[in-house]
Amino acid sequence: METIVLTGKKELDIYMNPQRQNILRCMQIQGEPMTAKQIADQIGISASSVQHHIRLLRELGLVEQSHTELIHGITATYFRVLPVNVRIGSFIGDEHANKRIAVLQTGLNRVFNGFMDYCSKNADPTTGALQFGDMMFGIQHLREDEAKELYGMITAFLDAHETAAEHTSAWEYALIAYPVEEETHA
Repeated sequence: METIVLTGKKELDIYMNPQRQNILRCMQIQGEPMTAKQIADQIGISASSVQHHIRLLRELGLVEQSHTELIHGITATYFRVLPVNVRIGSFIGDEHANKRIAVLQTGLNRVFNGFMDYCSKNADPTTGALQFGDMMFGIQHLREDEAKELYGMITAFLDAHETAAEHTSAWEYALIAYPVEEETHA
């Protein structure tokens, strides 16, 4: 899968726009090409605004025109999200570091808030048990080769399940894993 690294101010500004994030998320959840009108109806903005945002997302290489269809005498243009990994250059120490942090925080908050909303709607009121979904955290002890293997397995699994298929549903996720050092107290 292709990786796009966003390094410049213009790229970060395009990507971090909340409406564009909503559009990408809507399209990814739908899992099939959508028109600007369909997206607009889903997220509650005008179709012309969606078209403007789609144009900018196309500039980044995140969205492309899929096809057109003649519907009631009108040509409808369908767009799809491209299968790319987006990296925001998290480790680049430049003047855009705060924008990168904002993108990370916004993404994590969106996933966490969505998870909490899911939990409140889908928990069994008598036991608190969820139908599906979970949040896990802890410490694992991995050698460097095992950490690379884990990363490879996760990315391969995610890549293999990025496209909607029959009998699948969209799952949103956020994964954070990094090596920690033992804390020492003086």
